[in-house]
Amino acid sequence: MSFHHQLLILTRPIQKVVRQIGCKLGFISSNRLRVLLYHDIPLDQEEELYKQLIWLKKDWCFITPLQFEKMALGEVPIKGNNLLITFDDGMLSNLAVAERILNKLDIKAIFFVINEFIKIKDPLEARHFASEYLIPGSSINDIPKSWGNLQWNDLKNLIKQGHTIGHHTKMHTRLSNCSSKSDLEEEIIISAKEIELKLDIEVKHFAYTFGDINSFSKEALSIAKSKFSFIHSGLRGNNSAFTSPLAIRRDAAATQFPNEYKILHNKLLGAFLDGFADFKYKSSLKKLDSWTK
Repeated sequence: MSFHHQLLILTRPIQKVVRQIGCKLGFISSNRLRVLLYHDIPLDQEEELYKQLIWLKKDWCFITPLQFEKMALGEVPIKGNNLLITFDDGMLSNLAVAERILNKLDIKAIFFVINEFIKIKDPLEARHFASEYLIPGSSINDIPKSWGNLQWNDLKNLIKQGHTIGHHTKMHTRLSNCSSKSDLEEEIIISAKEIELKLDIEVKHFAYTFGDINSFSKEALSIAKSKFSFIHSGLRGNNSAFTSPLAIRRDAAATQFPNEYKILHNKLLGAFLDGFADFKYKSSLKKLDSWTK
């Protein structure tokens, strides 16, 4: 764990006092709309995830994707502490988490899936895809054998359970590397329409891959907004009434490296959700917001 993260955990009691005073004085809003970002949840992390969600329920109201949409569009005011859950990449473990944890807690999530990853039926091929596209530069030996992929019937089951399917590009491509408009349209628009046809749904949410500002571009956002009402980043921050639905902030709730996926310590996650690391993303968010205009 980094020194910065250790410091956030150690100063958690002070952070709570600062936030309480800030809310009372009015320079910190008591109304929040934040989005959590998870990926694969290994079997040995399921119990920890369950406990984390129970812990979050003490201070946060888990909202559905539809409720989030209405708040993000300004149709419903943001009141209290509101939290949306999302999962990226379309890992097979997401289905187990939905069935064993989310449904039990009456939590509805958005699952952002990769078009070409869904189509893979062979487990070994899925791991090859993960090593080449999900974690570029890794080898197949770095990829856990449990890293299977959601397939079409799995997505249909998630929809039946009340969850929402979002798009996460065709190949998990870093969109800032796309050199032509046609490549961007293939990654963002055409592949999303294939998902819509296959599942008979409308896909309104898009999450660009890797999440940082250098992995996206003004051109990619311009194309994405022609199809999607909501564009999700991987940049931490609160989504206020002034936040564009085309520049949604999300808080990573775990660290992910080859062979290791670890859910964040509750106190660290609490510090992130309270905004004590948001300043690090200020310049990136300013650039992202400028692209939406």
